[in-house]
Amino acid sequence: MRAFAQAYPDEELVQQVVALIPWGHNVRILDTIKDQTERLWYLQQTIQYGWSRNVLVHQIESKLYHRQGKATTNFNRWDDFVQKQK
Repeated sequence: MRAFAQAYPDEELVQQVVALIPWGHNVRILDTIKDQTERLWYLQQTIQYGWSRNVLVHQIESKLYHRQGKATTNFNRWDDFVQKQK
C-alpha cells in the first residue's frame, strides 16, 4: 500500500484511472514499471482494451510501450478509404 501511495500521490488520478482496474493489475504495473509516464500509459491501455492480467503482463514483457508506433502500417490510409466508402 505504501508503494501505491507513493507512486500515485494525486488523489484525482487514483479515482479516475487507477481505481478502474483490478488490484492485481495495479500491483503488476507497480512492480514492473518504474517510469510514471509508462505506468499511466499501461493503465490507460488496460482500461481502453479491457486487458486481463495475463495480457497486461505479456504486453509489459514484450515492451509494447517502447514498440508502440514503430511498426510500418497503412492503417490511416485504410481508415480514410473506409470512411469515404460510407
